[in-house]
Formats: sequence, C-alpha cells, structure tokens
Amino acid sequence: MKKNYYSILSSLLLLMITAFCCTACFKKAAYAIPVQDQLSDTLISIKQLKRLHQMGEVEPIRNEWMLQAVVVANDEYDNWYKSIVIQDSTGGIMLLMDGQNLFQDYPVGALIRLRLKDLLLSDYRRMIQLVGAVDSSSGSLLTGGIPVPLFKQHIQIVQDNAPVIPLNVQYRNLHDSLQGRLIQLSGIEFSAADTAQTFADKKNKIGASRALKFCTGGTIYLRTSGYADFAGGAIPNGNGTMVGIYSVFNSEKQLLLRHPDDILFTNPRCSGAAWLKN
Repeated sequence: MKKNYYSILSSLLLLMITAFCCTACFKKAAYAIPVQDQLSDTLISIKQLKRLHQMGEVEPIRNEWMLQAVVVANDEYDNWYKSIVIQDSTGGIMLLMDGQNLFQDYPVGALIRLRLKDLLLSDYRRMIQLVGAVDSSSGSLLTGGIPVPLFKQHIQIVQDNAPVIPLNVQYRNLHDSLQGRLIQLSGIEFSAADTAQTFADKKNKIGASRALKFCTGGTIYLRTSGYADFAGGAIPNGNGTMVGIYSVFNSEKQLLLRHPDDILFTNPRCSGAAWLKN
C-alpha cells in the first residue's frame, strides 16, 4: 500500500514539473519570437520618412515600410492628447492614436515596431506628424489618429524599458531636424514676468506658452496644455536644465514638458549682455 502511495505521488510530481516546464517554455518562446521573423516590411528611419513630406501636404504611405523607435513621451500627465512621441537614432515624430490612457500600453521606454502602410504624413503648424486619417470635407484639413481596433495591426512592442537619453542641444542647434526629439537644454530660465505665472490656466483649461531664455542669448517657449496635470503648478525661478520634446508652432520654437520633474533649476538667474538682449 505504501509502495503504491509513493508511486502515485511520484507520478503526480512528475506531471506537475513537466507542466510547469512546458508553461515556462511556452511563455519564454512566445516572448522571444523575433519581431523581424513576423514582419516582412522594410525597415526605414524617421529621418528617411520625414524627407518624403512637403509642408502643407498629406502623403499616404503605400509602401510596406516599418519604423523601429522608442516611446519618449505619451499622455500619462495629459500634456499630450491621443498621441505619443517616438524617436530613433535619426529623429523623432508624433504619432496620433485615437485612444486614451495610451501610456498604459505604450509607456516611455517601450521599443516598438510601427507598420507604416496606410498611415499618412501630415503637419500641423509645420510640426510633422503621422496620422491615421484625414478629413477635408469641412473645407479645412482635419487629421485623426489610428483607430483603436488597428493599434495591434500597426504597432508591436519589441522591448520594455529601452534607454531614453535626451540629446543635449544648444540654442543655435534648434532646427527642424530635431522636431519630435527628446532634448535637454542647459543654462536656461523663465522670463522674469513668467515666474509669477503657472504653467497654464488649469481652471479654464487654457494652454499657455512661457518664455524660456538662454544665458547666452535666444528664446524658446515652453508650451503646456490647460489639461495637463501640472498646468496649475507655479513656474520655477532660478536657472538650470530642462528636458522635453522639441516642437514648432509655425516659426516659434517650442518645448513640451513631460513632467515638472524634468526641470532642474538649482543655479542663480543669469545676467549679462547676451541675456539682456533676449
């Protein structure tokens, strides 16, 4: 009787170990399948893609192309709406997606592969973007994001927690080639008039632009949505560094903040001839 008991117990343990190993192997295999084995699209860079765009035009993408890029900004703190920002080693671009709480599935640091076929290149006030649809029936061009049911058709996550390192940039290097890039600016401070303000008008949900001045000369504007979680926060005094997404609004250079933690003002405010000319 005891022998039969141990025999049955041994069999059950063997079955449990086999089942556990198979499950672990399945999970590992499912996650480890290289994305390139699943997709036949040609990999191109963001820089190559942007070269195809003419300002004011809309270009449907008919080729089977693909981007591999890292998410560098999303809607987690509501300074972006129905969009994420992605970048590779050559540039960055905003991707419009017709969904909310995108940060839950596309967090900062997610390495994705984006299938471009049937998406469109467009621009808003000279800021280049990828969209899922356009509508000109009202007489003006309206753009829309990728519909929610098509998210997985276009986007696959390759890796989590990919390194996200901002590019250190000086004012003289703020050109259109940096649109959509995560950058770091140094030796900057808010204009004296704006230090008495908040980032935006939180109460009335109105966005605002606050002037950022470089000690060496030059001005860029921090643009914040009135819906941002930190819209009602006080503009910091002092001088230092700031990390954000480089953007443009027509000819105006802008920076979009992901979160106030990306501001590090620990130095005294600057002075001098170059700063006074700002």
